Amino acid sequence: MGLKQQVGKVLGPPSFDEVDIVSRIIGRPAGIMLDVGAHHGYSADPFLARGWTVYAFEPDPANRAILERRCPAAVIDPRAVSEIDGDTVDLYTSDVSTGISTLSPFHDSHAPTATVRTVRLDTYLRESAISHVDFLKSDVEGFDLFVLRSFPWDSQHPRAVVCEYEDHKTTRLGHTMHDIAMFLQSHGYAVVVSEWNPIVAYGTSHTWRRFVRYPVDVSADSWGNLIAVAPELVSSVEGAAGPAARRMKVRRLADRLRGR
Repeated sequence: MGLKQQVGKVLGPPSFDEVDIVSRIIGRPAGIMLDVGAHHGYSADPFLARGWTVYAFEPDPANRAILERRCPAAVIDPRAVSEIDGDTVDLYTSDVSTGISTLSPFHDSHAPTATVRTVRLDTYLRESAISHVDFLKSDVEGFDLFVLRSFPWDSQHPRAVVCEYEDHKTTRLGHTMHDIAMFLQSHGYAVVVSEWNPIVAYGTSHTWRRFVRYPVDVSADSWGNLIAVAPELVSSVEGAAGPAARRMKVRRLADRLRGR
């Protein structure tokens, strides 16, 4: 085993993964996950490995083709989740990063490359006869609050929710990270903010900053994920995140020492 492989084995994964942390807390017994903005299926992986049923939404045709190859066990829907059912809208993709496909362009590289249909989550769940959801993950490049608003909160309450925030994308849509966090709090969740340092360039590696309970102020140009769980699970989430955060700090130090 070479030095690079030895370092990787000791330090663990090179990135901080909020969804993997949640999987360690609620992964057993198997349940139902909604993966909105599934990309290539990496968020679904730890849940599929534990026998979960995963319903994945990925409107980008190129990303969906990879998702279908990687995650044949997932139930995949080509529509974009929105507050409005049945709209036909433009999908903007980028040749800089496969991870920033969106319904609302925010980067110079965005171009309309497909038209997609929209669906509300409450409509999808009703039509699919899904009576409960254990985990809701949303990463839809600025539309996460709209995804949350389409969920049937009056009849269902997932054990955990993870969704992205980035004010650079959402202020033009009329909301900020605080609106998303307070929406989740209004439904009885405790919210933990996983804040990442400002993005230097899309399509490159990003650096994680901190893990802190909401309410908290974040840098206007930061981004990250909100982890929402029942108040009694917050300590477990923080406990699972602690070792990963320490490994990330050690890895960054090791990378600097190696001149990376």
